[in-house]
Amino acid sequence: MVTAIISVTLGVLYIPLTYVVGWSMTVPFAYALMMGLYFWPIIMVAYLIRKPGAALYSALVTSIVQVPFTPYGITALLNIVGVGLPVEIVLLTSRYRNFKTWYLILTGIVCALINGILYFIMLGLTSIPLELQIIYFIEFIIGGAILGGFLAKITGDLVIKSGAIPHISSEK
Repeated sequence: MVTAIISVTLGVLYIPLTYVVGWSMTVPFAYALMMGLYFWPIIMVAYLIRKPGAALYSALVTSIVQVPFTPYGITALLNIVGVGLPVEIVLLTSRYRNFKTWYLILTGIVCALINGILYFIMLGLTSIPLELQIIYFIEFIIGGAILGGFLAKITGDLVIKSGAIPHISSEK
């Protein structure tokens, strides 16, 4: 129930975020940095709930909330595969026991690499010069690490400190 409530709230937050990130496509390579914001809510929910399937469920709920309100429509459900699944896979490797800052940053990086490859293909970036392709991936990784994993850790710790989820203590 807690996962659903948090995910619906974050799904509503995703709606304006979708437009901001979409507008960032008009500025060369800003999009790659901004995409980390898409990973942040799902990583944060996984950090707060700490149970198998929490990231997939959260990705499903946040995506369903977005469907009628964003230009992406039903394709918003791809968020489940692009973000929820990579988060679950990374956390599974530690059996959902490692929630240190570096591990959440690594989770953001893995999401960035997977999504970077997907968007690289979808946006047709194979035709741009190699130097720009490298910059694109570096920006994607930086965005995933900072705006995805690190931001999830900071905001998750704030939620924990607020007492809203009392059964968890933050780990440094």
